[in-house]
Amino acid sequence: MTLHLVVHRPEETPGSETDAALRAALRDAIWEVAESHWSPGGDVVFASSDLSPEYLVAHFRRSLARRGFPEAGMLVVTPLGEKAAWSGMPADVEAWITGAA
Repeated sequence: MTLHLVVHRPEETPGSETDAALRAALRDAIWEVAESHWSPGGDVVFASSDLSPEYLVAHFRRSLARRGFPEAGMLVVTPLGEKAAWSGMPADVEAWITGAA
């Protein structure tokens, strides 16, 4: 599986009901395509999937639109490669990332 970095920045006011609903809808959309994923918080999710970044963006946009959010805000999906580096990652997550990449 390829490990993808997913960045989602809704255009809604942070902390608003719509913002929370959009974030929940994206989490649901991620479950549809990646059983293995982890969010360190905020606008970022690591998701393990063999689907292409282009397909994932299209899937997330369609999924959010079906849930009543035709404007998804900013979505960025990029696969992590061998050159990924990090610091301060919990040990279990670091092991998961290392195994998934």
